[in-house]
Amino acid sequence: MARDVTFRHPPVVETVLSVQFERLDALSNACLGAFWQERRSAWPRVSDASPLDEQFETFGRQPGWDKGIHLKLTQSPAGRIQMRSAAGDRMIQLQNCRLDYNWIGQAGQEYPRYRAVRPEFDEVLAGFERYIREHDLGQLTANQWEVTYVNQMPEGTVWQGPEEWPGVFRSLPGLAVVPDGLRLEGLAGHWHFEIEPRRGRLHVALQHAYVGGDPEQEALVMKLTARGPIDRQQNASRAIDDGLDLGHDVIVESFEELTSPRAHEYWNREVEHADG
Repeated sequence: MARDVTFRHPPVVETVLSVQFERLDALSNACLGAFWQERRSAWPRVSDASPLDEQFETFGRQPGWDKGIHLKLTQSPAGRIQMRSAAGDRMIQLQNCRLDYNWIGQAGQEYPRYRAVRPEFDEVLAGFERYIREHDLGQLTANQWEVTYVNQMPEGTVWQGPEEWPGVFRSLPGLAVVPDGLRLEGLAGHWHFEIEPRRGRLHVALQHAYVGGDPEQEALVMKLTARGPIDRQQNASRAIDDGLDLGHDVIVESFEELTSPRAHEYWNREVEHADG
């Protein structure tokens, strides 16, 4: 009997499902624009952005998390195209080496579950693979899967002041330690966990920030990213499926374990039981 923990009012404000792939020599910025042109009726809002760096989870030597600044020189700078739905709550991000599918929370909108967003990602990925194939741009070879959940916990919800921050969490090393004579008024931290055995990593980032529009609001922002390599011995489609499902499950289970019962009560924790 499997346990599926959910929250009726979760603090998640954005989710991202991603696949990284080997660079395609023939995939230019113009190709990305043409891909959008074929879909502009469903994705009418488009913008350009700087490309994201490739990410690889490797194992063996202990990784160094502060990778510093990387300078890239090229005569043909790569780009990232961002295609938004008319409602603004969905976004496709595409560059030569990765495809991201974002759900972006809107005021008053209910959070769509993974089981609803995942088929949307699958459809976009299948459409991109078809575009690559029909235009003889090469073979899409996935090398990493990635899942990200961004949670915002505004002041006045699960916490009223910085002194209550340690009570929102229960398993983040060092968070509850405040030296005598000092008062906690800000925080930022990163934690990295192997998904055993060497199936990927969970990266947790937590910071105190100001979010929203005018006026801005104080919040704790907790970002969980699960990422891992694609098993080349598996069928490519099945390997992506397994990786994204693993990433989702790790994030959901870890979020529950890292946050406190008091916070769970505020978010209306629910437990469903299903066979399997």
